[in-house]
Amino acid sequence: MEYSLTAAIAEKRYSEQDFIIRLLDDATGRIEVECRKAHRDVSGKWQLEVDGVRHSFGRFLIRDMASGECREFLLSVEVPDMPWGSAARLIVSLTGGNDAVIARESFPMTPPARSLPEKAAGEFFTGVRFDVSQAIISSGKLSAVIDAGGMRELRINGEKLLAGGPRLALFRAGMVPEKLRTLKLDRLKVAPDRFVSDGKSVECHALALPSLMEIDELEFTQRFTPQEDGAIRYDAEFVVPESFAGVPRLGVLFRLPGMMSEVDYLGNGPHENYPGDRSAVFSRYSANVNQLYPAYSPAVSGGSRSGTLRLSLSDRDGIRTLQITGGREFTFSALPFSEFAIEDAAAAGKEPVCESDIFLHIDCRIGEKCPVKAGVYRMTLFLKGFLAR
Repeated sequence: MEYSLTAAIAEKRYSEQDFIIRLLDDATGRIEVECRKAHRDVSGKWQLEVDGVRHSFGRFLIRDMASGECREFLLSVEVPDMPWGSAARLIVSLTGGNDAVIARESFPMTPPARSLPEKAAGEFFTGVRFDVSQAIISSGKLSAVIDAGGMRELRINGEKLLAGGPRLALFRAGMVPEKLRTLKLDRLKVAPDRFVSDGKSVECHALALPSLMEIDELEFTQRFTPQEDGAIRYDAEFVVPESFAGVPRLGVLFRLPGMMSEVDYLGNGPHENYPGDRSAVFSRYSANVNQLYPAYSPAVSGGSRSGTLRLSLSDRDGIRTLQITGGREFTFSALPFSEFAIEDAAAAGKEPVCESDIFLHIDCRIGEKCPVKAGVYRMTLFLKGFLAR
């Protein structure tokens, strides 16, 4: 694997901090504060910057926090609509009794909407063609077919980039809590509910139906919006009822053609890691999908890389590339086999058998590391395609 690491990043990653601050929801500014050294009174400050200029700010107070304790705080941050090219960041800092800064983090925030620049003459069509059964959205050379079930295909200049998805993913082989086994998370029926367009984007709303029909459904909403820079913006919203609390993963699954096996990402590595893993190093890494799965015995889900900002999958010749950029950091796993192949391998006491597709999971939340509670979760991705010929 290739990687580069600056001294500034290394110092930040390895320095001992009394507190760790994580952003849980970039729509409302809900954060989690983990205490690593007990404190009595800590003052918290936050400010939202748009293009480097303070837009809004606020304060909060932390009292009597023990070592190892985690608390959540709702900062009620409101990110404004912004022109294309603008960027918003949430800066959170904690100060102790002597006014010394003991923790400080900065997070990119996703705006509700962006106003697009004027379309230049001679550019490819960018927009939405919608009828009652399906929609075709185009963003330059990138095009997608959307129906009530979500995205059916994604192409760059007619060349297929996806074999399927994104679709709702809640299942992790070998890691389903006992209290949720009756839901049969690997066999949930996702029933389309709404399929609408406002002329600028397409939205699909569905309900995840468990086998026990007396409990509430999980709501899953996908929104696809073509962008003037040639990308397609993908927004996913998960409304989790109490009956689904504790699911192993909350995210989406993409299936790519087997030739798209070369992975390049900017995130935590080089080994398998999860949110909060301080042994991982943030950098740029390259690998084949066969190198990303640890040799577990018995076989279980694995291979996750957290803190990812940008991810690309290409064929061996670099002709065809799908690039995914996060509205905020995300966790992914790219493997040459499915969760079902992992389960079969565990039952047989063997290693998983490679399949014809690449299975790309992008997770908004991973249950065993970041417990999924009842509530609303959102994830934004920007999909872009490249063709070298």
